[in-house]
Amino acid sequence: MKQNHVSVVVVAYNIPRELPRTLLSLASPYQQGVTSDDYEVIVVDNGSSPAISESLVAEYGPNFRLLRIDDASPSPAAAVNRGIKAARGDKIGMMIDGARIVTPGLVHFARIGVDMAPTAVVAAPGWYLGSDVQVNAPGNGYTRAIEDSLLQSIRWPDDGYRLFEIGTMDESSVDPWFSPIAEANALFMHRESWHAIHGVDERFSYPGGGLVNLDTLERAMKLPQARLILTLGEATFHQLHGGVSTNASVEMQPKNWPLWKAERDALRGPGDLLLHIPSAFVGTLPASLLPHFARAMIASPHGVAPATAAGFRAQLKPSDEPAPTNRTSAALVTLANVQFERGNYKAAADIVRLASSHAPADLAASRLLLSAGVLSRSSHARDATYFMAIGDAHRAIGANETAEVQYRNALALAADSVDAHIGLASIRMSGPSYYDWLERLYAELKPAVVVEIGVYDGVSLSKIKAPSLAIGIDPNPRATVALGAETHIFPETSDAFFDRGAADLLLGSRRVGVGFIDGLHTFVQVLRDFANLERYCDASSVLLVHDTAPLDDATQRVPPTTQFHTGDVWKLVPALKTLRPDLDVFTIAAPWTGLSVISGFGKDKYDRSWIVDAVKRFANMEFVEIQPSLDESLCMVANEWEPVFARLRANLVGKGRDSHNQSSWRRQVARLRRRLR
Repeated sequence: MKQNHVSVVVVAYNIPRELPRTLLSLASPYQQGVTSDDYEVIVVDNGSSPAISESLVAEYGPNFRLLRIDDASPSPAAAVNRGIKAARGDKIGMMIDGARIVTPGLVHFARIGVDMAPTAVVAAPGWYLGSDVQVNAPGNGYTRAIEDSLLQSIRWPDDGYRLFEIGTMDESSVDPWFSPIAEANALFMHRESWHAIHGVDERFSYPGGGLVNLDTLERAMKLPQARLILTLGEATFHQLHGGVSTNASVEMQPKNWPLWKAERDALRGPGDLLLHIPSAFVGTLPASLLPHFARAMIASPHGVAPATAAGFRAQLKPSDEPAPTNRTSAALVTLANVQFERGNYKAAADIVRLASSHAPADLAASRLLLSAGVLSRSSHARDATYFMAIGDAHRAIGANETAEVQYRNALALAADSVDAHIGLASIRMSGPSYYDWLERLYAELKPAVVVEIGVYDGVSLSKIKAPSLAIGIDPNPRATVALGAETHIFPETSDAFFDRGAADLLLGSRRVGVGFIDGLHTFVQVLRDFANLERYCDASSVLLVHDTAPLDDATQRVPPTTQFHTGDVWKLVPALKTLRPDLDVFTIAAPWTGLSVISGFGKDKYDRSWIVDAVKRFANMEFVEIQPSLDESLCMVANEWEPVFARLRANLVGKGRDSHNQSSWRRQVARLRRRLR
């Protein structure tokens, strides 16, 4: 046994691409602060096919040697013990997975760390190459070729600490400076400590070892006066190699874990796996690690005082990086940035992963994915906000079926989510909104007078432009936008407005060019509003009714049970279709809940007798009655400009026969206002 000498045991199995990099990172002069006389590297070939050659190992220095196990177990446990037994140093470290590149100070600081306590357990945190944990990365397009290009981008091995620029912490050691760790992928102890725990437990028999690595650290920490010493700025970086554990697929991970946990429980007794808090640190912080350390300090409740963390939380957003050249990916990254700024880190990470599947090379070293992914690991909960964000992301790229599933997941957690309902409605109907249609219809039809029932915030009124004159009716108007036409708003119900004869005084012999009904969302009220407006319509008039295509049964109920609500306005369409065959009625599939267009007035003398029949026949109609034939029942047409305007042009005759000028109309308004004082 050599005093103050380090032996590093590296187990390798079928990793011909990865092993040379691992060995190079363990060789002198890459390893700093030590010479080849200070340590040895023992490579244990655990049955590779083809076998690892002696010459490959020997080329990294005289302190490298190879052991071969021909009748190897699928588990690496026996191979580790074989290496420990052959070790010559008084300080022994194990790397149970030989596909890990290490940082340049690992051996030097491990040697110092082992001497910091009689029962020191020195651990180096585990990282992955790439910006995502490798259980997710391959499914999102991350490949060995991309990994090779990442290493080339930092000119590895010129500066081994630049690995932190292209890596992300693995699940077992997230922010290890402020949080406990579950395992170490490079573990160093005195020879006596290895003997005291009898090395690695060879009863862990699964390929890859199952939970043997976690078990080894756990047993080491149970030694008398054991102290966990964490390397401050040293780590191991896992390379993609298709291993059965770290690189298991997303589908296999949940299947593997119960098997591994059952094996561990059979050996140690049932119970939770232990987490271990470092009692000391050894080493320095390289410049490339400082951003990660600073982020961890800000994000962790244990790193700084809560007030300080809150003050710096805005700094968590990664610095700007070039947008992906792929347009789909670029759009998704934009959405991910929004979620990141809102603090929805899990959603942000998963959206970037989706983006990565379209442009994996562009996002292999994404700082956004790294930051969001690490920040999201403290919570596995997926709330309604998460599902909404994922739904929006899939809808943005046209994956509407998946988006719908996500929106319904959101509704399962928050049944009254307006955003989830809007998401579903946006999938069903796309293209120009009803605001777009109002603006276009007003521009094309050039109505002299527009009457709007239901002003709300005034956005729809703002679509009316001079020289049209606008009348707005709403008992509680809250217009907050600039209006583009002479507009007169009456703060009263539509029933009061018409019953008092205000329309007669205002309009005189003038006709309504366009009427827009978007007031109280009940069939009976809309029916009255329609009948009142029709008195002032002629062949050139068009009436528009909003919210006539409900999203579903729940959102059309009266009284409302959801915030996203259309009411049973839709009943007007089948009522008119049945009782007013003289009119042309159709519904534009405009987001989110349709816009019905009615024309063909003035063919017969005005008669309200049909209203009573409409209430009797349609007021109690259930939405489920028309759902199987929704498009036909609501006379739905495509959300396209030209077919709609062609249909209107064919229906509208005698347009422009209103001879009253603007000044006459203004005088009538003034007279009405004097009467209403």
